[in-house]
Amino acid sequence: MKSMAEYALENKALIKLFIAFLVIGGLWSFYSMSKMEDPEITVKQALVMTVYPGATAHQVELEVSDKLEKAIRQMGDIDYIESKSLNDLSLIKVVLKTTVPNGELEQKWDILRKKIVDVHTQLPTGASVPMVLDDFSAVYGMFYTLTADGFSDSDMIRYTNFIQRELINIEGIRNVQIYGTATPCINVNIDSKEMARLGISPIEILMTLQDQNRTVYSGFFNSGDERMKVMVPGNFRDLEDIRNLVLKGHDGNTFTLGNIADIEEDYEKPQRNKMKYDGKRAYGIAIAMESGYDILKIGKTVTEKIEELENGLPSGFKFNKVFYQPERVSDAIDTFIVNLIESVLIVIVILMLTMGFRSGVIIGTGLVITVLGSFVVLYFFDGTLQRVSLGAFIVAMGMLVDNAIVVVDGILVDSARGMKKPQSLVHTANITARPLLGATLIAIIAFMPVSLSPDMAGEYARDLFIVLAVSLFLSWILALVHVPIHSEHYLKIKTADDNTNIFNTPLYRKFRGVLTFLLHHKAGTIIGIVLLLIVSVCCFSFLPQTFFPDLTYNQIYMEYKMPEGTRIEKVEKDLEEIERYLKTNPAITHVTTSLGGTPARYNLVRSVADPSLRYGELIIDFKSHKDIDNCMQDLQEYMNRHYPDAFIRLKKYNTMYMEFPIEILVSGPDPGVLKELRNKIQDIMREEPSAMLITDNWDDPVINMDINFNQHNARRAGLGKTDIGLSLLSVTEGIPVGSLYDGSILKNIYLKNIGYNSLEDVTVNSMLPNITAVTEEESIQRMLMDPERKQLLIDRLTSGRPVKEISDSISFEWKDPVAYRYNGQRAVIVQCNNAYGFTAEDTRLALEKKINERIDFPDGYSMKWLGEYKASTDSNKYLFRSLPIAVIFMFAVLVFLFRDFKKPLIIFLCLPLAYIGIVMGIFVSGKPFSFVAVVGALGLIGMMIKNGVVLLDEITLQIASGKGRLVALLDSSSSRFRPVMMASLTTILGMIPLLGDDLFGSLAVTIMGGLLVGTVITLVFIPVLYALFFPIEKEDKVGALHKSDNEQLANE
Repeated sequence: MKSMAEYALENKALIKLFIAFLVIGGLWSFYSMSKMEDPEITVKQALVMTVYPGATAHQVELEVSDKLEKAIRQMGDIDYIESKSLNDLSLIKVVLKTTVPNGELEQKWDILRKKIVDVHTQLPTGASVPMVLDDFSAVYGMFYTLTADGFSDSDMIRYTNFIQRELINIEGIRNVQIYGTATPCINVNIDSKEMARLGISPIEILMTLQDQNRTVYSGFFNSGDERMKVMVPGNFRDLEDIRNLVLKGHDGNTFTLGNIADIEEDYEKPQRNKMKYDGKRAYGIAIAMESGYDILKIGKTVTEKIEELENGLPSGFKFNKVFYQPERVSDAIDTFIVNLIESVLIVIVILMLTMGFRSGVIIGTGLVITVLGSFVVLYFFDGTLQRVSLGAFIVAMGMLVDNAIVVVDGILVDSARGMKKPQSLVHTANITARPLLGATLIAIIAFMPVSLSPDMAGEYARDLFIVLAVSLFLSWILALVHVPIHSEHYLKIKTADDNTNIFNTPLYRKFRGVLTFLLHHKAGTIIGIVLLLIVSVCCFSFLPQTFFPDLTYNQIYMEYKMPEGTRIEKVEKDLEEIERYLKTNPAITHVTTSLGGTPARYNLVRSVADPSLRYGELIIDFKSHKDIDNCMQDLQEYMNRHYPDAFIRLKKYNTMYMEFPIEILVSGPDPGVLKELRNKIQDIMREEPSAMLITDNWDDPVINMDINFNQHNARRAGLGKTDIGLSLLSVTEGIPVGSLYDGSILKNIYLKNIGYNSLEDVTVNSMLPNITAVTEEESIQRMLMDPERKQLLIDRLTSGRPVKEISDSISFEWKDPVAYRYNGQRAVIVQCNNAYGFTAEDTRLALEKKINERIDFPDGYSMKWLGEYKASTDSNKYLFRSLPIAVIFMFAVLVFLFRDFKKPLIIFLCLPLAYIGIVMGIFVSGKPFSFVAVVGALGLIGMMIKNGVVLLDEITLQIASGKGRLVALLDSSSSRFRPVMMASLTTILGMIPLLGDDLFGSLAVTIMGGLLVGTVITLVFIPVLYALFFPIEKEDKVGALHKSDNEQLANE
């Protein structure tokens, strides 16, 4: 059976057609593939939201959250449940285990909804139907603000609704969100005194407003052969319809609602979210793309549409880009192309200098074909081009030429020794095809734990494995078919006599001398290397460590949070001051203000805040990311000094976004004890210089106004709690009584009672007439005897009582505004940031030591680290959980290649040597050892094994040719010195463009340092270990060394 190389030489036209297909198809695939900034990540969490109006946080916890949590826990596959019980609202976050397959998520959420439906009947009257939100994966990567000089909110609402309809119709657009819009409403402001004078009861106004604005079903009427729908039109069309509603007084007189009420258009207050752009009132427009589309093409279409819309809008309207993902993706692709060209040029130049110009061209063209061919495969398997997949190509760049280097070097050596064509073209390919395939598979398997890791970090980095697997396997194929074909005519070879020793150069003689010395001092060699390894292990704890690095955008965001109970007007005032201050900084170009929450998840690599009236944030654009590093610390210190009552934090974008890098969960039954433990931990944090921005997820108690209801007095007046609640609501926020559509704009109608400065004086009216007034016998007799008492009876029926008459007092109490639980148990999360110049792990270790020394946790109370530590620990756990599987596969491949166990064991014993280079590389570069560095270390295993396979395979062949073991070790190491060093050198130097990359910088340093040191040591350590496992001394005793071998050794 012919080998692949022989088949390629006999079918050159077919192979060249195949290569042409890879080149042309690769260019087309690169253009057509879906492009985005980050890989798509499935967020395996849902939010259960239940409204319980009027309830305190403690009531919500006991009556709503607790019942829902118990039902939810029965669904299984839950990682953890967090619940926040606030005044009037229950929020429960359900996080599934990362091992749940993406394809089963919909089924899991259906089970969640069923569990909630089952328990809904147990919730208190007044609680809403719990709502489940499970779509948190959408990224609104095109985020604009719309400003308009001289236009009202009403105008902006109409235009933004029109813009939303136009944008949502673009193919490939998933959703368009509008943020910061004022909510229009209609207020019916009534005067209670006038209402009482006319004898109009509150219930009549409520019933009239609701009844006259209701759609009723009146059936169908048959007339002859026709069937007609019967309609009773009555929905409000405008304010006049509301003003003209007829009410009936006590004398039978009729009045219109407009006679006793001021009916006006307004906006709901307080406005729950608001936006500004550079100080101007703005509306946010966030656009999300459908999965599988190209963000560059969609971005171009959206830009063209927005330009068209802006030209059609009145003068004064302007679109402003806040975050525009297509630009960042375009920049990333441009950077990738530059890095790719740099890597290719570096590899080709190195190869030309060491192997000759023509050899470099052959291997370099094969490298380009491999990359383009990989695009073809990725396209047909729905791959995407984004931060990780593009970086993976650069990571693989040096590895992709390893197979070709071995084949070309073999052709050069065989030809130099006098082997004739075509045998010299296929000889090395034939004898190395299997070991190279095994080495390639091992290199792929080394990255396999990344693909098997089910957590978010593993899912984010999964494309690294896919790209490397596809490109490395394709590089093996091309090394066996592309290299022999193009070497036949293009590669010029200097032939030599068969007896010429091509390794008889100063470099090779020096190398053989060192190796000979080490082979004669095996014990000392092993002891020295083990000591070096021990020193490296000890030094590792001194290296900076992190989970994922911050990204170097020219934009940051600032979180601003005031204590619970703060009015949004105060938040707006402070943010206006901060914005004016920031604009005085010449490095800052734009400031976007958001009140009430995060405007949209416009980026995968940022955290999203819960909506709150006390929260605001600023999105700050700089001229350059270097300006951020220069002034970020000063800005943070300024905010801390000038706004001590607020929690203000400046944040960079981070790949593995989380609320805080350092979080401590303290759980236990008693909130009082939890507060004491929280305070102790925060005191330690304040003392620790590496910690800053200390806070927690519990809010300080807020003051509540309690109306101490007197049931006895209220009963005598025919009033109840519902009456007092609705009466107070009509004064504070207004009673919702219906709505009307103004075109496509919904306007809620609120009934408001005006004219009160104090809640004590608010008149409480009964929703039903006071029946006791007309059923008391004495009252009836007096009315019959004295007709003038009729008016008094009417007053009793229609007038109310002030709050102070039906309540004992109005008191003010401090109460907790939130009750937090973790997995059904009361808990508090103490949070902080690492100070500038420290990593999160530095700070955590310092805090852990002090907490363990100074705090004793009572029985029933426990502490658990969350934040970056938990995310990193979980990711590494899943990563290394799959490592044994990869090791077994790699060992099996080695056993298949060598047909024994000793040689695979020799290679595995060399793997720890890479650790020496990893520590040296991280230490010299100053980069932190991150999750991607761990991934790089796993990939390094495959590279080291690949070099070991090439060397041990050559040793086996040399011994099989009849050489003695000592000479075989020396000749094999010399023979494979150049290809192994070239393969390592091209991989190392090919990663130079990645050194400045935020995400892959630490990975590049890990591989470069580990491979450089590991390769050098491996070239001498494998022969030493081989001599231990297959002793040379025994061989000398039986005279197995040939005479020529002994003479050669004597000469050396």
